[in-house]
Amino acid sequence: MLFDIRYALRLLLKSPGFSFITVLIMSCGLALTLYMFSVINTIMFAALPYPDGKSMVLVNPTVNGVSLSDSGLNFMDYSEIKARSTQLENVGYFYAERADLSDGNKAVSYMAIRSTAQLFSYAAVQPYRGRVLNQEDVQLGAEPVAVISHAMWQNYFAADAQLIGRDVRINGIPTRIVGIMPENFAFPFFHDLWLPSQLEPSKYLVRKGAPEVSVYARLKPGATLEDANRDLNGVMQSLAQAYPESNKGLSAQALTFQENFMGEESTLIFVVMLIAVSFVLLLACCNVGNLLLARTTARSKEIAIRVALGSPAGRLVLQMMLESLLICSLSGVVAVLLAAWGLEITNTLLPGFVPNKIPFWWQLSLDNLLILNAFVLVIVTAMLTSALPAWKIVRGNFNDVLRDGTRGAQSRGAGRVSRSLVIFEVGLSCSILCMSALFALLVYQATRTDYGVDTSNYLTAQIHLNANSYPDDASRILFYQRLRDASAAISGVERAALTTSAVGQFTVPRQVDVDSSTNNSNERWSHPMVNDVQVMPGSLSAMGLTPMVGREFGYGDTQASQPVVVVSQSFADKFWPGERDVIGKRLRFRDTDDQRWYSVVGVVPSVIHGRPFSAFRHRATVYRSLEQHTAPSLMLVLRAAHPETIGPALINAVRQVDSNLSVNQIQTLNERLARNTAGLLFIANLFMLFGLVAMILAATGIYAVMCNLISQRTQEIGLRMAMGATESVLLRMLMAQGGKQLAIGLVIGLPLAFLAAPKLTRILGDGHTPFVLLFCLVALMISLVVALAVWLPSRRAANMSPADAIRYE
Repeated sequence: MLFDIRYALRLLLKSPGFSFITVLIMSCGLALTLYMFSVINTIMFAALPYPDGKSMVLVNPTVNGVSLSDSGLNFMDYSEIKARSTQLENVGYFYAERADLSDGNKAVSYMAIRSTAQLFSYAAVQPYRGRVLNQEDVQLGAEPVAVISHAMWQNYFAADAQLIGRDVRINGIPTRIVGIMPENFAFPFFHDLWLPSQLEPSKYLVRKGAPEVSVYARLKPGATLEDANRDLNGVMQSLAQAYPESNKGLSAQALTFQENFMGEESTLIFVVMLIAVSFVLLLACCNVGNLLLARTTARSKEIAIRVALGSPAGRLVLQMMLESLLICSLSGVVAVLLAAWGLEITNTLLPGFVPNKIPFWWQLSLDNLLILNAFVLVIVTAMLTSALPAWKIVRGNFNDVLRDGTRGAQSRGAGRVSRSLVIFEVGLSCSILCMSALFALLVYQATRTDYGVDTSNYLTAQIHLNANSYPDDASRILFYQRLRDASAAISGVERAALTTSAVGQFTVPRQVDVDSSTNNSNERWSHPMVNDVQVMPGSLSAMGLTPMVGREFGYGDTQASQPVVVVSQSFADKFWPGERDVIGKRLRFRDTDDQRWYSVVGVVPSVIHGRPFSAFRHRATVYRSLEQHTAPSLMLVLRAAHPETIGPALINAVRQVDSNLSVNQIQTLNERLARNTAGLLFIANLFMLFGLVAMILAATGIYAVMCNLISQRTQEIGLRMAMGATESVLLRMLMAQGGKQLAIGLVIGLPLAFLAAPKLTRILGDGHTPFVLLFCLVALMISLVVALAVWLPSRRAANMSPADAIRYE
């Protein structure tokens, strides 16, 4: 065995160019495979890093089969699921709320989680210091307590060793810090502050008016997601029969935390990416296998002599497998280093690709299991790449080689295998490059989406009012007015707007009923949903939404006057089609306590709220006045010639109104909108990297194989030239043979791309992206690359003199 290993090493060192190319090709394929498998698996498919993380799920509502992953379940429905589910256990709930934290010196706003006491036992994580929430903390009249993250302890409290037991003010209420969680704990997604739930079940005896909560649970031992969803569907169907007004058409489904965060529709994207990863690895295997096959063919005479002298075929096969194993082992080491380096860089870049913070499980690394998988992958790849040369040795007719006396004569079977591999490479590279180009085009279109108004020269900032400092509508309205005036007075500000949702920002959907509707059903989910946005008077024009018909809100639209709304043009077209004058029409919100009828006073252009590729990007919008319907969370939108320079002045203006308020997420509107597509842009860049690497692998592989094939036919080419064949005739013959392989490869690769393209265009676009023309351009580019890879070695062989070609060894 040691002799065979030394022999394989000598052969590789004897051909450094061949060894370098094969190691380079294999390293690229393995590195990309390891890197992308780690990224995709960590983001979407791996179990959460907690005990029995595979069983941890979230329960989301579905309406008529459509998932509402951004919404919660009715608290009463949660109670029924907890009591009646047979496939779920450890069922609990949480909900998020904005919390202003102050230690007396500085105020910071956090997104806090209020939950049941079982949340921490569900995650099975012990605190770093102190304790977690217990059942006494959620009882009525209990002392307000809080548990904080390790990051908050270090950053906000400067790692104060005496923090446990200290009081801070959270939303103006003295609250005792009772625990600090360990480093990197940010459950359920990216949170830093945990408070006991304030929901008292005895207060909610009917579904209407009960709050929405996010429900977590574990799958019972042996249960699957499909089992849990069938069980949930049965529970929700019985509730729909018992409470048709609120629950007909409403069901629930269990999703993993990853599916909930990324969106169900993104699963297909990641599956396509995994397929692309496999294709890149297959390309690398095909290239290396084809190169080793060509190398074996070139050594046919040597192998034939060794067989004639009595060398067993098994020994020859073992030597060839050792050569492949050495190449793949060296490639594996290089690939692991490259993949680890890429993951380290990605960890530093990922926080810039999500709207808020990255979820806690997005920590990319080559863990022990992945390295073990890499080792297995190297062994499997070595077996695959050595299979063809081994087949050549076992099936070779070496008597013909010895009688012919030529070097590197290629049999019909070996030539057929080489051509098949070239066809396979063309097909794989075509499908990968087509999907990469389509993905890039769709993301490019999303980044250039017209949101409906000019989004340049705006600065945005988030502000939250806590209920203790602003307990009623009057105090909130007074704050709105003072903040608007203070913001408008900032030097350089042209216009100031106050709204609950800027353009491109997600809004809470509401169900509406119009006065001309023929839908008299009391069933909650039979009515359409719209975006519900509140603005201050004058804010619509300040954001570029000048009324097309009627007027916007005025200072006379107060709580004492008739409730009024402004609707988008898409709302008017949907609910009053064909009517030119909709001023005076009425509507009401069915899923809120406010059942008043609102009169339409204006129509403004339609804009997109949320991501430009979401399923609800065309949802109509209804605007209400903040002076008639207040809200605790606000977005301040300032128009200025140089918005990036007025951030400090904005903070000072807010502090002048209320020194205890914090201003969050200060950024230009374009920066905020760019984050809507930043995650997809990151994935698209990875896809394009796939496509380029696939193209390079295919081009280098095809070029190397064609060089070997044509080199082995040099004597045949010399004979043809001696018998009168011209250079142009030989080039046409060789190019025609390469063109045939190209055509078959495109016929295989293009249908794979066409199969996935319509679904992708529906998820990320409007379904009308001209991908047929795009795929034709990709096929043309691949044709040019393959033609060049065939023409270069063909021209070199055709330029030889007949005498030199016939004597060529």
